[in-house]
Amino acid sequence: MAEPAAPLDVGSTPESQMAYYSEHALPTALIDLYNKHGYVSQVIQYCETAYLANDKREIEAQTKEYMADALGAVVKDIELITSNLTAFLDLQLDAIDSLNPQLDLVKNRIALVKAQHAQSRLQRTRKTVTGSAPEEKKEALSPDQVALNSRELPKYVRMPLAQRLKALDEVGHCLSKG
Repeated sequence: MAEPAAPLDVGSTPESQMAYYSEHALPTALIDLYNKHGYVSQVIQYCETAYLANDKREIEAQTKEYMADALGAVVKDIELITSNLTAFLDLQLDAIDSLNPQLDLVKNRIALVKAQHAQSRLQRTRKTVTGSAPEEKKEALSPDQVALNSRELPKYVRMPLAQRLKALDEVGHCLSKG
């Protein structure tokens, strides 16, 4: 008959408890239940042969008693398996629940790395487009540069497009008139 699972130490880790249930308690209980199947089959075989040869009322009473004992033992084994399996699943559920904060931490770290990578790529892109890093300060113009930039530009005179294109008629090397 299956023995109840040995009480686990209070100081034992959940991993060792899960190992105990998966490697010892559950397989032992299942083997005991399988053995009960063989025992019940033997009781049925004995009762069938004895019923044909002996007093039928006495054999019927013995059969009821044997079957009640056998079924009681099967029920105890099933109860033990259920208890062990429930404890094992509870330990697994606790282990999964303990992973949730770790998964959140990993997710936050990945988001942080993505943000840092995007920031560095943005800075590299800005550096190549502008020619300098965005953190660098712009230098003030020297007085000579200020003087060059402060001169007045000639006024823009708007010309019709045809007139601007006529100026290009004289330029060219392969299309000559004449």
